[in-house]
Amino acid sequence: MKIGLCIVGCGKFAANFAESIQPLLQTTDIYFASRDSAKSKRYADMFNGKGSFGSYEEAAESPKIQAMYICTPHHLHLDHTLLAASNGKHVLLEKPIARSTGEAHQIISAIQKFQVHFMVAENYRFMPSIRLCKQLVDDGQIGKIRVIQIQQESTYKPVGWRKDLEKNGGGVFIDAGIHKIHFLRYLLGDPLHIFATTPDQETKANQGEDGIVFISKWKTGEVALVYHSWTQSKNRSSHWLSLSGTNGNIYIEIGKPWLQLDDGNDVKTLPIAEPLNGLLPMTQEFLCSIDEHRTPEVHGHEALQDLIIVEKAYESINKSKSLTLTSQQQA
Repeated sequence: MKIGLCIVGCGKFAANFAESIQPLLQTTDIYFASRDSAKSKRYADMFNGKGSFGSYEEAAESPKIQAMYICTPHHLHLDHTLLAASNGKHVLLEKPIARSTGEAHQIISAIQKFQVHFMVAENYRFMPSIRLCKQLVDDGQIGKIRVIQIQQESTYKPVGWRKDLEKNGGGVFIDAGIHKIHFLRYLLGDPLHIFATTPDQETKANQGEDGIVFISKWKTGEVALVYHSWTQSKNRSSHWLSLSGTNGNIYIEIGKPWLQLDDGNDVKTLPIAEPLNGLLPMTQEFLCSIDEHRTPEVHGHEALQDLIIVEKAYESINKSKSLTLTSQQQA
């Protein structure tokens, strides 16, 4: 029996998601929900949807729907997760899990109360380049990690709710920088010490930070440096990761179909199979967790840990000092 998955919110990223999961349509019926019924119908027509809804409530109450992918603004994550879960629908929720850890705890409590499957849509973890990087590190290909560097400078001007501090929950770091936190935790677990600061604000209309420098250190000695920025610069957008180990290094450019491995003896360029964005295997993991009655990889508490570190970074910025994660804040 096919599962009915409703895509909630018909924005630009919902279109990317719907296009990416087309290979799943043999086992999954997709639907679309929007407060604009004409828009949801248009998306259903564009992406082989089985139907559409003119409100989120109508979708949540429909017996055709067993799961909902919530792709709405951050300030609506809590309300829309509660709507889905209270109607017995499994939930795939766009990152971040919420604007604050307080909201995240409410979401996790609701999921437990209504006993539905829940996963945060952390596609970064499922990118084939990231999966290969994790495998190479775990196999000891570069020895013990010493330093990780991540840089993403995107030519992007936030509009609407994304430039609103309250609705977004912050700026660039909670919005997209949280991917980098998840990657670091995926490789090394929770750091012990963190420090964060911001460059001069370039986009004055943006209430949250438009750039951040984040440094973390683990109790086992590894250090990570993240620079992430939205910029008005005409320069080519860059997004790369570099891992330096005791025996070699790994270099990745996100969006490129290769990974460079220096194992200390030879430099190899390893091909990465497309698609590269991770959305398809991410969704497969969510649907399989439902079918197999198990916890998905990026469960609620996993996403909560990412958000705890983001909040700690904001605290570091406000206090202009390095901070230590307490044992309660570490998973």
